[in-house]
Amino acid sequence: MNPFNIQKILKDERFLRFSVLLGTFIILFALSVNSVIPQKYDLKEGQVSPADIKSPRDFIDENATKEKIQTAIANIPLQYSKNNDLQRDAINKAKQFFDLIKDMKVRDESEENKVDYIKANLNLMVDDKIILYFLKLDSSKLDEASTLLTKGLSDLLNLEILQNDDESFNDAYDYLKKRILESNLEFTTKNSLLTLSKNFIRPNMFIDVKKTNELQELVKKQVEPVYIRKNQVIVSKGQTVTAQHIILLNKAGVLKNNSKSDVANYISLILIITLTEFLVLFYLYKFKNRVYFDINKFTLVFLILCLNTVLIAATKNISLYVIPVAFMPIILTMIFDHELAFFIFSISILMLAILTKFVIEALFIYLIGGLLGVIFVHNLHDRSNVMFGGVLIGFLNSLIILSLGLILGTEFTQVFINMSYTIAGGIFSAVLAIGIMPIFEQIFDVVTPIKLMELSNPNQPLLKKVLFEAPGTYHHSILVGNLAEAAAEKIGANSLLARVGAYYHDIGKIKRPYFFKENQITNDNPHDNLTPKLSAMIISSHVKDGIELAEQYKLPNIIKQIIEEHHGTTLIKYFYAVAKKNGEDIDAESFRYSGPKPKLKESAIVMLADCVEAAIRSLGNVTLKDIQETVEKIIEEKINDGQLDESILTLKDIMNIKISFINVLQGIFHNRIEYPEITEEGEENGVYREQSK
Repeated sequence: MNPFNIQKILKDERFLRFSVLLGTFIILFALSVNSVIPQKYDLKEGQVSPADIKSPRDFIDENATKEKIQTAIANIPLQYSKNNDLQRDAINKAKQFFDLIKDMKVRDESEENKVDYIKANLNLMVDDKIILYFLKLDSSKLDEASTLLTKGLSDLLNLEILQNDDESFNDAYDYLKKRILESNLEFTTKNSLLTLSKNFIRPNMFIDVKKTNELQELVKKQVEPVYIRKNQVIVSKGQTVTAQHIILLNKAGVLKNNSKSDVANYISLILIITLTEFLVLFYLYKFKNRVYFDINKFTLVFLILCLNTVLIAATKNISLYVIPVAFMPIILTMIFDHELAFFIFSISILMLAILTKFVIEALFIYLIGGLLGVIFVHNLHDRSNVMFGGVLIGFLNSLIILSLGLILGTEFTQVFINMSYTIAGGIFSAVLAIGIMPIFEQIFDVVTPIKLMELSNPNQPLLKKVLFEAPGTYHHSILVGNLAEAAAEKIGANSLLARVGAYYHDIGKIKRPYFFKENQITNDNPHDNLTPKLSAMIISSHVKDGIELAEQYKLPNIIKQIIEEHHGTTLIKYFYAVAKKNGEDIDAESFRYSGPKPKLKESAIVMLADCVEAAIRSLGNVTLKDIQETVEKIIEEKINDGQLDESILTLKDIMNIKISFINVLQGIFHNRIEYPEITEEGEENGVYREQSK
């Protein structure tokens, strides 16, 4: 590939943004993978465990669950259905027995044949002596015995005699025995009748297989599975590994030979990181164009996201409460704004959830701490205030820890330790943000409120230089700063940036201070001895000189941009008018500033404030109407000249800027030289201040 093409690709912003996203993905994945992929062990049955191996997640112990189900089923009583048919048959058989006895009594056959006949017909399992006894018993006693037995057997219909259950059978026999023994029969008859009765006791409760199976299935569903909980020790250090341990370790996904269980974890992690990056990317593109299209700021957002993840990964093993939760919102708020800080911080909770393995307490503290970070650092312009904000965040978070501890009944010693960690985390957040901010400012060319406040200090060497070498310019810049700050605040721009940019917008004048009217103490004007074109070149050069001074004093690029844009391509009217009056053959473009036109809202505001302040001061004592007309006129001229075409000021913004200027300027009545205004014919009529610019 052509080296030129490679360089072109490397400078392409789309390629650079893709590289930032890819680098962020790699860093986040590397930091998070150990939190979702558990440590692996090479263990086999019979080996000794080298450590306490804990489960990385909750899962069901299937073997233990099966045993629990089997135990529950074993405790389920068999289900029976009642059926007295067999018992009724037994009653009829008992009646048949006594009928045969009566019949055999009168037959002329041997006792042996009689017994065999009775046994064969009734299939009785009874000693021959019992049958012989009843054959010899007289008829009245036989009838009494028959009635007693059949009634007793009929009563058994109301009892529950379970199938294949000796206990219920014995209960039934005991019932008959009691009735027989309480009768008036002879002792021998009672014993014989008792022996006989066992042949006629039948079950009337039979196992209902369908009902039993249905009940077992219901119990199976009601049995709670046996879980191996997250962080539960599966096998202890020094314990011999059993086959059951291997099954559980394999299910937990902590054996080296089990890589399939990690696939889902990898996919989930990739999806979460991709979602995190997509949400940040979409937010920047949709709502923060100035960050999205500025590759330095774009890179910085994702770098802070990575750095925050590094801090979480580095501190979570000490304690989840020492994580510097306020670091990201503090530094994002200071560098960008509270809206971006809140959104990026909210998205970063996804990464915290992964790294802390979804510990609810940690997520709660992180969320509260981050919100406090955005709230307390917003509009703080001093390092000591940021430090105080970090301490306050840590203290308030510790109160939340105390409240949670009291609610959950946590031991007080542990609560105190957690509170200490939380306070330390808040302080660490502020210290880290303050320490790393200058590095970000230097590398990524961003400016923070703290840096702007430092630049606005009158003791700054460059501002002191302007004060001593060009006091009129210094005073003018301060007034322009007041105007610009009020207007920027009115339209929602960066008011501090507008004020500081105004302080430095004319620093180039210190190279030739007396060529600018506000610095001329006497009536001597060096422009009287120069041609209009040379004077215009000197006036316009203060912009280039200002850029050189800004680079020499290492001012942020955004301040350089305001210096460069604060005149746009405005016509230097005074000297253009003089040149036309002298009859010179001139090109108006050679009397214009070299630009560029303002692109920043703050640059456009400084341009307008610069011209308005000069024009009002040149009027001397003015009325409110004079101020209103002058402000309206100058801003209208800038619009008609196309100086605001490249800024992102709306018509509503411009209207609010006018209102703000008028409110501030009512108290300003300083004298300034009157300059002629150029009409279409080039006549001098009115005032303007380009000579001083």
